[in-house]
Amino acid sequence: MKTFISLLISLLFSSFAFSQHQLSGKVLDENKEAVSFATVHLKETKKTTRTDIDGNFEFQQLNKGEYTLQISFVGYEKLEQKVKVPLAKPFIFNLKSSTTRLEQVTVFGKSEATLLREEAYAVEVIETESFKNTTVDASQLLGRISGVNIRQDGGLGSNFSLSLNGLSGNRIRTFIDGVPMDYFGSSLTLNNFPVNLIEGIEVYKGAVPIHLSSDALGGAVNILTSKNPISYLDASYSYGNFNTHRASFNTQYHHKKTGFTASIKSFYNHSDNDYKMDVHLLDFESGKLADEPTEIRRFHDAYTSKMIWGEVGFMGKKFADELMIGVMYSDNYKEIQQNPFATGVTSFPNGEAYIQEDKLIYNFTYHKKNLFWEGLNANSYVVYVDSERNGVDVSPHRYDWWGGYEENAHVTTGEMGRKSDVTFYEKNLLGNFNAEYELSNHHSIAVNYSLNNLSIKGEDKYQPQNNTQFSEPNDVTKQVIGASYTYSAFDDKWSNIVFGKKYYYNLFAIQSNYQGTESEEFKYINDANGYGLASTFKLNKIQFKASYEKAYRFPESYELFGDGLNVIPNQELLPEESDNLNLGVRFSSAPGKSNRVFLEVNGFIRGTKNYIRFEPRMNRSYYLNDKSVKANGVDLTLNYNIKNTFNIGFAGTYQDLRNNDSESAFYKDRVPNEPYLFGNLTLSFNKQLRRRQSIAVTTISRYVHDFYFKWPSLGTASSKAEIPSQLTHNLDITYTLREGRYNLSLLCTNILDAKVYDNLNQQKPGRAYSIKARYFIQN
Repeated sequence: MKTFISLLISLLFSSFAFSQHQLSGKVLDENKEAVSFATVHLKETKKTTRTDIDGNFEFQQLNKGEYTLQISFVGYEKLEQKVKVPLAKPFIFNLKSSTTRLEQVTVFGKSEATLLREEAYAVEVIETESFKNTTVDASQLLGRISGVNIRQDGGLGSNFSLSLNGLSGNRIRTFIDGVPMDYFGSSLTLNNFPVNLIEGIEVYKGAVPIHLSSDALGGAVNILTSKNPISYLDASYSYGNFNTHRASFNTQYHHKKTGFTASIKSFYNHSDNDYKMDVHLLDFESGKLADEPTEIRRFHDAYTSKMIWGEVGFMGKKFADELMIGVMYSDNYKEIQQNPFATGVTSFPNGEAYIQEDKLIYNFTYHKKNLFWEGLNANSYVVYVDSERNGVDVSPHRYDWWGGYEENAHVTTGEMGRKSDVTFYEKNLLGNFNAEYELSNHHSIAVNYSLNNLSIKGEDKYQPQNNTQFSEPNDVTKQVIGASYTYSAFDDKWSNIVFGKKYYYNLFAIQSNYQGTESEEFKYINDANGYGLASTFKLNKIQFKASYEKAYRFPESYELFGDGLNVIPNQELLPEESDNLNLGVRFSSAPGKSNRVFLEVNGFIRGTKNYIRFEPRMNRSYYLNDKSVKANGVDLTLNYNIKNTFNIGFAGTYQDLRNNDSESAFYKDRVPNEPYLFGNLTLSFNKQLRRRQSIAVTTISRYVHDFYFKWPSLGTASSKAEIPSQLTHNLDITYTLREGRYNLSLLCTNILDAKVYDNLNQQKPGRAYSIKARYFIQN
């Protein structure tokens, strides 16, 4: 480690030997007003940036010589101008208004999303601007990407998981602005996070860059919220079937001269989730299930979540591009209609069980480009989470699917198993520091450190096992140190990233017997070395990508400690380790054409040891290690755009995830409850109308092939546990006035009212409608 640090310091200081210069300027329109957020491209270096709120831009670390600047923005003619470096003073660039109609204007500069897609990592980017007026959430947007499959048990607030190229659940890390999202609680998950708060979503398939420093096993999703130094107001409300309400209110004030910034982000979600289901009702006299299903409504499945997040600080100053401190409060309440790990629909529903959670979160964020000297960028955050989680299952009554109940039918147990009224108290500290330094136009290095410490205590009014196990704090500490080196050549056509990660893991837990009469301490300390590389080569319109990573993932608190109700503890889970290989090729037609084609194909191989798999056993469910699991597959993305008006998109995935333990009874079996063939087709029409109006119509068809939710070797050919194939269609219509100030959207999901099933064959909602109104203004 000392050798590495010495080498890093010598590299940093030796870089001063290079004679480097900067190029800065200001972009104005014909009225001498600043053009904010224009795209500025430096042709010879492939560097791209955007102007700030005052129209200023800057490029660092340039060699002396002549360069070509390309400046573009919607509604203005593209400007291309030669400049010589060094400049005596910042240059003024003037854009002329375009004489063509808005729908005919093409921005030739590369967006930040396009630049990210062109990096060596296997990464996809969703730009959310066109979705902010719709009623979709983050999970529904992710479901449109090839390789991504969204799993949800039921309606709003139900159990949710994400699958990405053969890996799922906690193996895929989710982040909000680089902060691990897992620890924000169930009120802040992808399936209830409103799209109004999101500027973009990055999806890393395979190798994960070190700035997202966590123990992700083979992929990551990073949600980017708005960081623009502007003042704005954004409010929306939607209403839909099942008494579903979704509201969002976000505002920010930014003082240009001082940089002072204050913002509020908030949302509210509620649904009764009283959708209809097919149930084979139980005959209490004979004890048999009816041969034919009866259509009933769910009656105890309501969900409510809310969040408010306030931040104050400074943006766009010499001492910080962003320095913000904030406080967030979130909570959620979820009724439990049936055991979430039951197969299909249970004979006896729940009528009183529920879970609720409250979180108070404090955050500090700091970002600065060119800290101390040119080319050194620093990013850091500190987050402290104080949460209380309560699960209650104490009712002695036995309910039927009509909402009636038999009093005191099981006085010694709850509705799902042992009586429990458990409360967990969790304290979580997360921190991250990242530094990047550009040695020259073609060489850069980065270092990263992250800390994650969790302490959990608890008490249960009924279960002595929970009381004993959580009477003292159970602690989990994870630390990751990372370093990377980036090199590009051949006019940036060939780019390579080499990186290494050091993982440290420390677990202290208390183990208890079933009766809670005996206990013992359990300690586990481990460290591991991860490493990888990513490479890309651009050949005109074609780009080739390859990446490899040796990755590790240590068990999460939920896997280790359970939930106190239906998931029992297993503190002896071993960490997962995986060898991940990705190969891909992407084609994109030239940006000047009226019709554009985009095609991307990615292949992947995952070899995972000590695979952590969930074993559903009703109220005795638990996590365990499978010795070896192998996954391989391919995903395809195809997009055809016609004159920026019509768009056809297809995303499809085939993945083969199998038990690879030769000593297992299920050797070569597909891993259960994991779809292996799925895809979607998107058709959209966008039209600019008179008087700054526009309309957009989008249809999405989603197909999932049938798959087994238990090991395929179990049962005969006619009795295997299978979830049938399903095809659903959604329609979304959005109307916009005054260039986005007033917006109205109508969404119809599952248009044909198809019978749809997912996790463990549990039925999902049928056809549903929702309408959303949004108001947005900025200056």
